Amino acid sequence: MLRVLFRHPRVLVLATGVQRAGLRASLTLSILLGCNLAHAADVSWASGKKLDEQLAAAVTVSWTNLPLGRALASLAETQHVATLLDRRIDPDREISLSLSRRPLADAFQQIASDTHTGYCQFGPLAYFGPEPSSRRLRTLAAMSLDQARALGASGARKFLVLRSWQWDDLSEPRELVAHLAAEADVKLAGAERVPHDLWRAADLPPLSWLDRMTLVLAEFDLTFRIQHGGTEIEIIKLPAQVAVKRSFAAKGDAAKLARTWSRSLPDARITVEKGRIQVIGRVEDQEWIETQLRGKPLDRPVVTAGPEVYKLSVEKAALDSVLNQLANRLELQLDWDRPTIDRARISTEQLITVQVSDVSLDELLKAVLAGTGLNFRRAGQKIAIFPAGAP
Repeated sequence: MLRVLFRHPRVLVLATGVQRAGLRASLTLSILLGCNLAHAADVSWASGKKLDEQLAAAVTVSWTNLPLGRALASLAETQHVATLLDRRIDPDREISLSLSRRPLADAFQQIASDTHTGYCQFGPLAYFGPEPSSRRLRTLAAMSLDQARALGASGARKFLVLRSWQWDDLSEPRELVAHLAAEADVKLAGAERVPHDLWRAADLPPLSWLDRMTLVLAEFDLTFRIQHGGTEIEIIKLPAQVAVKRSFAAKGDAAKLARTWSRSLPDARITVEKGRIQVIGRVEDQEWIETQLRGKPLDRPVVTAGPEVYKLSVEKAALDSVLNQLANRLELQLDWDRPTIDRARISTEQLITVQVSDVSLDELLKAVLAGTGLNFRRAGQKIAIFPAGAP
């Protein structure tokens, strides 16, 4: 049975399990319809405008009992949007999901909903974890940023350095925290509050030092405070209130506007001080208010497709199963010259191995049939398959 892992105007990823002659084989196909995406073997994470485009791009997903960790990894690789699964979420938790032409950001939300997890877009990183953690993660980072800014430009500089970050399987979070402290040249207090644990490998896009430290500690319901003029950080438990304060100029009746906002944001504390509206709440609350003041949401970018190219990875899969599944997913019409193939004693069930990337459809079919004794002739979506050397 074929499972569509991912599809949008630029990318289609298919996966199937094939059981033949006691061998378990897997097929993965990626169809890249734009030439701007990096090679899958050398993923570069999207950020800025490119990230906005990727999150807005329409996707179609059809999964059946796929492990969550593998599903997120597939999306991350094909869309170049980094994902991180919190240590408290089982990566082997299975997900079955069917979506048709929905924005990638909506797909992330649906994945979280169907697996009873939380999701937040933490800059260029799609974070999946317990719902409470996902709701406060960005606000924790904003609180730390406020602390750093209070140090002034020179004092905050080392905490704002953007760096990508990778760690291997079985890495210890306490060591990761110590590494970050050394990077910023700060004394570390409270490290014993980070429990011993062994983590799965991760590959993070460029994030500030503050965001990287926030991510690691958040997985233990911890955070940190900057002390002694930025020369020390102390790891602490989460504060009773995770919120930031922002002030907004009011147009018209400030008290009336504050009451209206309070009804829409019941978890935020909204007051009027000296004609300005003060909001204490999550970052998402503050962003909602900014949207209201603008009068309209930000426009989503338009994504257009380019020429089709394909990536195929097959390890010992039956030839006829591979071709038939490609035909189903790519809307091809196969015409097997069965009598001639049988007379040539060519088995359509022979096992094949194929590894190709960024090839045209003709090159893809040529690679699939290489060494099988068969050839093809294509007219549009119609594919004739016959013995090599036949007229």
